[in-house]
Amino acid sequence: MTRISHALTLGLLAPAVFLPSALADDHHGTVLLDVRGRYETVEQAGKLDAEASTLRTRLGWRSPTANGFTFLIEGEAVIALGSGGYNSGLNGNTAFATIKDDDVTELNRLQLSYAAGDHVDITVGRQLLSFNGNRFIGSPSWRQDRNSHDAIRVDYERGEWQASYVYHDRVLRGPGDDFDWDSDSHLLNIGFDVSGAVKVEGFAYFIDLTDTAAPQDRSNMSWGGRLTGATALGDARIGYSAMLARQSDYGSSTADYELGFASFDLRVSGSGATLMIGYDNLEGDGTNTIATPLGSGHSFHGWADAFSGGGAQSTVDGLEDIRFGASYAAEFDGSLIAGWEIGALHRDFSAQRTGDGLGSEWDAWLNLDLAGNVGLSFQYADFDGSGSPLSPADRRKQWVVLTYSR
Repeated sequence: MTRISHALTLGLLAPAVFLPSALADDHHGTVLLDVRGRYETVEQAGKLDAEASTLRTRLGWRSPTANGFTFLIEGEAVIALGSGGYNSGLNGNTAFATIKDDDVTELNRLQLSYAAGDHVDITVGRQLLSFNGNRFIGSPSWRQDRNSHDAIRVDYERGEWQASYVYHDRVLRGPGDDFDWDSDSHLLNIGFDVSGAVKVEGFAYFIDLTDTAAPQDRSNMSWGGRLTGATALGDARIGYSAMLARQSDYGSSTADYELGFASFDLRVSGSGATLMIGYDNLEGDGTNTIATPLGSGHSFHGWADAFSGGGAQSTVDGLEDIRFGASYAAEFDGSLIAGWEIGALHRDFSAQRTGDGLGSEWDAWLNLDLAGNVGLSFQYADFDGSGSPLSPADRRKQWVVLTYSR
């Protein structure tokens, strides 16, 4: 922790000591527990096959609210099991394909929130952030070490209006502290619920990565808007999301660029089945591409993560991602299995600037909801590159994931 977190740690820990004793005996707060075991394999051209078994445990406590204050603390521990035949980014096994999970124990959240009246909430400390579907600002949890942020956040809500301002000091990227980045950033998000079928959001993110370990071309200013909503169509339900943005260099960036971003998703659901189609366009100028150093990377362009890494999700010639897929889900009254979902999604990739094909990918999954807040999932990703110089290496990934949360 640096700057904000160092200065506020003692102040944030004080409520953990004094709040419980100041509250009535029958109000002791909420224990937070989340456990995930995962077996993951990766086959990638040019690398040795990788295999990892890891166990992640998050344990935390949220205090009851007293005089408008709520305190939350959460630790996270990841244990790598087995022989370690994979490259975690820390273990030195660079001949193997990458699986960025390693032994780590750290403070995932340490925050103090204050409800300042009926419309304003203030949160200070290490926390989770999520705006606009996590694309530009998020706290991804795909890797076992979840991303969190040292920040000061102010939220305003009145009627159909919502607004958030964040001063951002540090992003904890994982695994461990070796990949964290200091920042001096300002994040603004404003939303308005037009109706149940339409929500409008506008945003402006001034991201300045001040850490010398961060890529010096990732600082940027991104602004844009997003539409989301859902509506009934007979017995079916249509959901959609559309976002447009512009991005340019900002702050400590050593680059000079201005690029566009567009994303659209449509889902039609009914009788347990869902059809989905989507399109993303990330511009590139041959040298620079859209950067998302504070956002999520996994799954936006396929579970194989062929195009994500280092705070970017594209190539220097940009990226076009056309996708379509389907899923089916059902619920049960059984004592063992409460529900299940099966699905598949296909993606076709090309370079936005040149139109060159970059490959395609199939993603597939089977999720089981088991009794007692337990989940079991089987996931598969297969990326087939095109042979273009910008096309990532072929790779195939498989996961078996067992979760418990309360």
